Amino acid sequence: MDRPRKLNHRRNLNRSWEDMEQNCLAQVFIRVGLESLLLFIPFVCKSWYSATKNPACWERIIFPDANDDVTDPFSVNDAVLDRPWTRANRTENQRFDVFIRTFARENDILWRYFSITNFMKMVIDRSAGSLRFLKIPGLLSHYMFAIHKTLQHVGKSCKNFAGLQLTNAAIGRSEAEAIVTFVPNLSFLSLRRSQIPRELMVMLLKGMKNLVLLDVRECVGFDQQDEEILRLASEIPTFLCRGARICAQEHLLRMSDGSLVHVIAVD
Repeated sequence: MDRPRKLNHRRNLNRSWEDMEQNCLAQVFIRVGLESLLLFIPFVCKSWYSATKNPACWERIIFPDANDDVTDPFSVNDAVLDRPWTRANRTENQRFDVFIRTFARENDILWRYFSITNFMKMVIDRSAGSLRFLKIPGLLSHYMFAIHKTLQHVGKSCKNFAGLQLTNAAIGRSEAEAIVTFVPNLSFLSLRRSQIPRELMVMLLKGMKNLVLLDVRECVGFDQQDEEILRLASEIPTFLCRGARICAQEHLLRMSDGSLVHVIAVD
């Protein structure tokens, strides 16, 4: 190795992470997860803080963080779709609740003053309009108008938005109307394991003409063999509805004291 090349090699070995180019740092931070982007990385150094403001880090917003390296949340491969981070498991809502409470505490926001919709808008604004995919837990559907206001903000500020994953949610008229009104040009929509009445399912199918994939497997509120729904969905290249049913599964659960409790379960 000649002398100039040796000198360059030494310089490269001595470079620290904070000296990396901003675009290179952004490409690394894309893969670290939302929690790290909001709670840890910005406080390491000024260079890292600046890199987290790169819109490329916020093109795909996944609440809560993914647990593995799957990069296609809309894969039709069951082996991929049934992995923990794509499955609406029982802990997802809990992890999201812990995450937003931690964010409020770390930013000295009293919980009684914390606004979930303002938090969602703040995160979405980090993308500077480049957001393309949003995954939010079903817990958000239990905050009044949170999904409605979130999608209204997305529709207004993110013109290239293409994919929404909202699993294990309670889809009412407010949520359905928000999807049809504010993000009608979605290509990918997953409402897997959600509760959605038949008339709202019909509303979605009539109002969304650009869907490439719609996943409503194991949803409660309509039957997977419903003729009108199948007819309306016939134009969608990939329509997944296996396990959709009108009513939730019902059973009796015996408690430790011997009493019986009537339980309705959606999965």
